[in-house]
Amino acid sequence: MSPRATWGFYGTLIMLKLWGLFTTGVQRLNVLLGYAAALMIVTSSVAISYEVVARYVFLNPHDWNLELNIFLLIGSTFFAAAHTQLKRGHVGIEVLDQFMPARWNRWRYLLSDVLSLSFSILIAFYVWQYFHEAWTGDWVTDSTWGPKEWIPYALMGVGMTALCLQLLVQIGDDLLRPQAVVEHEVAGE
Repeated sequence: MSPRATWGFYGTLIMLKLWGLFTTGVQRLNVLLGYAAALMIVTSSVAISYEVVARYVFLNPHDWNLELNIFLLIGSTFFAAAHTQLKRGHVGIEVLDQFMPARWNRWRYLLSDVLSLSFSILIAFYVWQYFHEAWTGDWVTDSTWGPKEWIPYALMGVGMTALCLQLLVQIGDDLLRPQAVVEHEVAGE
């Protein structure tokens, strides 16, 4: 085997190992964001319950509770997007899986991932632009509490960036896996 062929072989192995590390890192990030989203929902539920008791039992309403819950639910929605995509839990047309050959399904998934990634990159780009404007412009909400508006933009940006990374991992995995492995997975063997 020539030195060039040996380097090509080992270079490919190194790149696949690095890709595997990147994939594992993105998956762990998305699981962490999934847990963070769940924690935000629980925190929001506790805050809403507290507000109901404070408002109707003690007749002492708070003005900060609504915005806090909006921020928490925005964060949980965007954080959960990448975790949901990790599980391929977004809305899909599963009936096509049964009628289409495995090779066609592979290309259908790849096309949908590429289109989703394109859309997600566009959204992430504009969300991070809004975050920068809110940060540098010191934007605050119009309420008496007046929290900084960069907070929800940061939550949206992190969630959309994680979604983009997850879609990139899925596209890479679709392109790097041999067809025999895909057919084996589809057959359930």
